[in-house]
Parts: sequence; C-alpha cells; structure tokens
Amino acid sequence: MRRFKKIAAVTLAAAMTLSMAACGKDSDKKDKETTTAVTETTNDTGDTTEGSTDDTTATTEAPSEEVVLEDDSPYYDVVDVVKLEDGMEIVNVDFDDNKEDGFITYVNGGSFSLSAKDKELVVSVSRCGGKDYANQIYLDGFSLSEGCVYTYSFDVRSDIDRKIEWRLQMNGGDYHAYAGDYIEVGTETKTFTVDFEMKEDSDPAPRLVYNMGLMDNMDSDPGNHNIYFDNIKIVVKDASNAQEIEPLPEPPRMNTSQIGYKPDDVKSVTISSKVINTFYVKNAETDEVVYEGKFGEPADDRDTRNWLRRGDFSSVTEPGTYYIESGNNRTYNFTIADDVYDDVYGAVVRMLYLQRCGCELDKNIAGDFAHEACHTEIATVYGGTEQKDVSGGWHDAGDYGRYVVAGAKAVEDLLLAYEDNGELRDDFGIPESGNGVPDVLDEARYELEWMLKMQDEATGGVYHKVTCLNFPETVLAVDEKDPLVLAPISYAATGDFAAVMCDAYRIYGEFDKEFADKCLEAAKKAWTYIDDGEKHIGYSNPEDIVTGEYGDNSVFDEQFWAAVSLYRATNEEVYRQAVHDYYKDYMKDGVGWADIVTYAYYSLAQADPTGVEDILELTNAALFAKADDIVKKSEKSNYFMAVSGNYVWGSNMVMANNGMILLFAAKLTDDEAKAEQYIVLAKHQMDYIFGYNSLGYCFVTGYGSCSPQHLHHRPSQVIGKPIPGAVAGGPNANLEDSYAKAVLYKSAPARCYADNEQAFSLNEITIYWNSPVIYLLSKFR
Repeated sequence: MRRFKKIAAVTLAAAMTLSMAACGKDSDKKDKETTTAVTETTNDTGDTTEGSTDDTTATTEAPSEEVVLEDDSPYYDVVDVVKLEDGMEIVNVDFDDNKEDGFITYVNGGSFSLSAKDKELVVSVSRCGGKDYANQIYLDGFSLSEGCVYTYSFDVRSDIDRKIEWRLQMNGGDYHAYAGDYIEVGTETKTFTVDFEMKEDSDPAPRLVYNMGLMDNMDSDPGNHNIYFDNIKIVVKDASNAQEIEPLPEPPRMNTSQIGYKPDDVKSVTISSKVINTFYVKNAETDEVVYEGKFGEPADDRDTRNWLRRGDFSSVTEPGTYYIESGNNRTYNFTIADDVYDDVYGAVVRMLYLQRCGCELDKNIAGDFAHEACHTEIATVYGGTEQKDVSGGWHDAGDYGRYVVAGAKAVEDLLLAYEDNGELRDDFGIPESGNGVPDVLDEARYELEWMLKMQDEATGGVYHKVTCLNFPETVLAVDEKDPLVLAPISYAATGDFAAVMCDAYRIYGEFDKEFADKCLEAAKKAWTYIDDGEKHIGYSNPEDIVTGEYGDNSVFDEQFWAAVSLYRATNEEVYRQAVHDYYKDYMKDGVGWADIVTYAYYSLAQADPTGVEDILELTNAALFAKADDIVKKSEKSNYFMAVSGNYVWGSNMVMANNGMILLFAAKLTDDEAKAEQYIVLAKHQMDYIFGYNSLGYCFVTGYGSCSPQHLHHRPSQVIGKPIPGAVAGGPNANLEDSYAKAVLYKSAPARCYADNEQAFSLNEITIYWNSPVIYLLSKFR
C-alpha cells in the first residue's frame, strides 16, 4: 500500500512569491507601492454609497477617507500552510499494493519496462543506451524546504552487479541535483540511507530520480537484467531551521490593460469587490483625478471564484499616462495614445525572428539571443536511411523542434494580417526590413521556405515535424547536437501545408511570382497525397520519438481547408467538387493547430460562390454561430472572456483566437451594429493578454508593469532573461505539470498560472501563441 503525503503547501507561498516577484520591477515607484498595498488584503476600503452605475466626470480629488469593509471575501482560495515537524514523512512508498505508485518512465537511448510485483518496483532493463540517464524512473508530487534536514532511504538490489544514480533534483531548468550520488548495487538487498540539508530555495515540485543507463564503469552494455526498489522514504530529520513561510501575496484586485488604449477605444476596468462603487482615473504625472466613474453591479464570477464589478472609462481620451484608484486598490500605469500599440506590435513580430532556425541571428537585432546558424545538419527520415535538408523555419516553442501543423497556423495568421488588415509595415527591424515587402510577409516566407523542404518530392506528402528523438537539455540552439529525425508524413501536416501554400500563392504573386507559383505547385502536389481515396488517420508519435506530438485524431478539417484553399486559389472544377466531397457537418470549430476548420469557413466566404452555394450557406452559418457563442459566453464574464472556466493549455491563444473569429464575423456580416459588437469584443480579447485579467499579468514579455520573467524557453533559461515580445501560455486549470499541481491545486480556473520555468503547461511560449496576437494588433494598432 502506498502512503504519500503531499505537503506542497509548506513551500507553496515561497514558490509563488518567487513567481510573482518580477511584477512591477520596471514600473515606477507608484506601481511598486501599489503592489505592496494590495498584498494580503482581505477587506476592501472605498466608497460604499449606493448610487447610479453611470460614470460621471470628477470635479474633485478622490476622497482620502478609507472605510474598512467586512463582507468582501479573499481574492482566491488560500492553501493551508503546514508546519514541518521532525519525523514527518514527506514520501513513503512501499509497493505493497503491487502498483507503480506514481513512478514515471523516461527513456533517452535506452530501453526498459516498469512493473510492480511481489511488493517491489521492478525495472527490467533491456538496453542501457549511451548515457547514464538513458533509462530513468522518477516520482513527482512532494516538496523540499530550504534549511530543512531530511533523511532519504530506499531498498535496492539488482540481478547483476552494476552502478545506478539516485538524485533529488530540480524539475526543470538545468535539472541540477539538490542531493545525489552514484552507488553500487548487487544481488543482495541494500538499504541506502543518507541525510541531506536543502540548502537552496524551497522547491514545491522537485523530482525523485533513479538513473539506470550506461555508467562510466561499464565497458559494454550488460544486457537484460532487473533492478528492484522498495521502501522509498523521505523523512524530516531536523526542521528547526526550515524556512519560515510567508503568506501568499495577492495579485492586484483591480486591473485594466497595462499597455493602454487608443483615444477612441472602449476602456474597461474590473475590480474584485462586492461593495466598492467608485473608481478614479488619475494622471500619472500629476496624480490629479481626471475622471470619476461607477462600477456596475457585482457578479459572482465562477472563473475567479470572486465577486467582480466592471467600470467603463471610455470617455477618457486625452493622450497621456494614467492609473486608476478605488479605495486602497490601484491599477498599474497605462497609456492613452494613437501609437500605443506600435512598440509591442514590433516586438511580437520580432519574436518570430528570434525563433528562426538554420541562420545566424544578427546581434544588432537579437541582442543576447543572437547565435550562429543552428540545426543545419541533414535530417534522416524516420525508420530508414534517406536523408533530407530541412534547415530553416522557426523553432516552435520552448524547445527546438519544428512542426508543420504549428507553423501553418502561425503563417496563416501572418498572411491574414496582411490580407485582412492591410498590414504594410516594412520597419519592424528584421533583416528584410526596407526591402519593399511587408515584414509580416517576409517573416512568414522564412517559415514557408522551410515548409517547402518538408514535402516529400515523390508522393507530395509532408513530414509532420523535424526534431531529435528526445527533447534537448537546457542548452542553446547551437548546442543541441543529437541527430535530427524527420517524423513520418501525416495527413494533418499535408492538409495544412496545402492550405497555406494556396494562400501564399494568392498573396505573394504581386511580390515574387516565381515563389508564388512554386507554392501553388506544392499545394497541388500535396492534394494528390490527400485525395487518394484511403481512410485518413491522425498523427501519433512513433514509440521512440518523445518530442511534442501535435497529435490529431481527426483530419477532416485539414482536408476541407486544403480543398477550399485550392478552390479559392484556382477556381478549378476539381477543387470545387472537393469542397463538396470533403465537407463534414461535425468538424469542430476553431483556428488552432488542431481544430482549424474556421479558417476554411472564412476562406470559402471570400471565394467564388458559384457551385458551392449550399456548402457556403452551412459554413457561414457555422462561423456566425461560433462568433455569437463567443459573444453569449463573454456576457457572463466581467473580463469579457468566453471560456466559461475552461482554461486550457495555451489559454491565451484561445482568447486571441476568439478575437480572430470575431473579426472574421465582423468582416463578413452586413449588420453594422453586429459588426461593431464583434470588433469591440475582439479588442477586449487583446486587452486580456495585455493585463486586463484577474492575475494582473501582461502576458507579453517585456511589456506592461508585470510580465512573465521565468519562461519555459531554453534560450531564455540559459541566458537568464525572457525573450522579448513572447506571449506566455497563461492559466491552465488542468494543472498539467508537477509545478502547477504543487502550487495551484486550490486555485480558481482563471488563476491557475505561475511565472516559473518549471511550469511548462503555463509558462512556455510558441510561435502560434504570438501569431493571433499579431493578427489582432494588425487590426487595432
């Protein structure tokens, strides 16, 4: 039977303090004072007079008297703080139930299986690989506190005499060990015991590891053998110097966009309070009140588990820098100006340049993120000996993989930024700036050129991705040296490829006809692979490829998008018929990397309707239904969000994608009032990413007063600062990494976020989280 005591709450406060410490570091003194003022507030103070919710212009200073209120609830669920005591068991696993009890396997060149039998954990090794960690098992779900002394013990034996490594390590970053050693094991059971002091900062989500790969004293692979573990314990030996835990800090109770607004924008502020009625917009230079407004009625918000009230200050239009006060609450500073989005817009585009692979990054542009050309070696097609040059493209996310389905979504967003919103800027500061081609098209072309290399010349199919077999360690791009592998061709990648190549053909023709024609030829070739009459299946990783799968169980949407795009590009009968043949009424709406059919709906609405009128009626209805559903759900949110508690991995992409869909609908509708409603709500999605959210984060690195500092992004981790202009993933209520599980297990859905490099399900970045924000900025800048 397994007894496993989680005391993550002991170190939770320290962890979250570190996670939030960066907020406001570059802000002015008033921002810093405000951050302190709102920390650990359980009661609001402010105006309690009931009155109209209409805004009125202030003619006096905000009242200085503060009234203490007793009926406002804490801003979020506070976890219990557990005091460490001598003898407390942190981990106690004995396998008496003949289950693996939470142990997880990791393979990097080795081979083994894991089982539990006869009340022991059994590691059956068949190949030791080429590294000491080629075979690894690990356990998460406990915590280690700074200054505490622990006793770690376990029983171990092996069929053969060999060396293994034990480690208690960081679960992220460079994965360094807090404690660890190599030990010899043999056929007799050995009880290993060691005392150690946690001398580093408290870690709410460390990892207990056993490595059983090829050790330095092995001349050759020893062959098949078993290693047995039992009675694994971590016990507090001396808690007298264990770190004192401070209570969790609260984020600001009142938030608005930290980037700011154009003068005529709709401007909103939201506060967590049942009783505060009045807010004051103040000039940040003079501290003078320029506007007095009233909050609306409080609403019980399920996403934040708080009472929220929203106010409007759209009538503040004078350019300048402002903040909002209400009681003892204060927002971060924000700007009102016609060019308020110009700087952040350039940064989110340049982020894609910083993710370029296979070329030298210019020091004058990339700064500390400059590097020599990386990943230029020839890749090998999985399962064979064929080799192919697939250099170029963008690193997808926090690792160095390059994925066609992810790249296609990002490219499409950039092409639409040009096509829909007339994005003509040629001065974002990338190497191609000034060449007469809009920079969003230059940047998209860098990825398109790589995608063309990913097509199999013989069949027209497109390889799903190119990565190494495993994720890299925390190294720079030029230091990832493992062989590159081309993952198998997939229908998802091939369909996405065909669609974006068609759009590239339509758009690049006025700039480079030869390139445009090449894109169309490649799209048609990809279609021959798709339209083969076979049953099409989604993609899943081969067993020995463990990098990001980007799996997709349904490829109907990719096929339909390809058919629509080919029809729109060529107006040929064969593709008109394909639009009919590949339409399915059960495709899931969306403009993500997996569910992408709304791109197809939008494109078909702009194609020649002749002969596809029946399909067009269905797709238009589906697009408007999706937009109206976003509107309906957002009406229940005081932050205008339409996720209804469903904060998922990459939730910030969901917000931005919703904004895109709303703008699609606005462009297609003939109802001017409806179009305006869609546009205003789309702008609120962008405001959310810029700081108008319950966390008080501007999720674009380097912008706003409080933005992520500790990304799960290998270059950022090695260099020691965040890549600028990147959009972090955002809240994920599913808690899909061990750090998130340790520190957020009591948090409300909208609050499931921590700025920590270990939290890959919250704080990674990707090209396709930036791209929809680029699209929104191309509209609203």
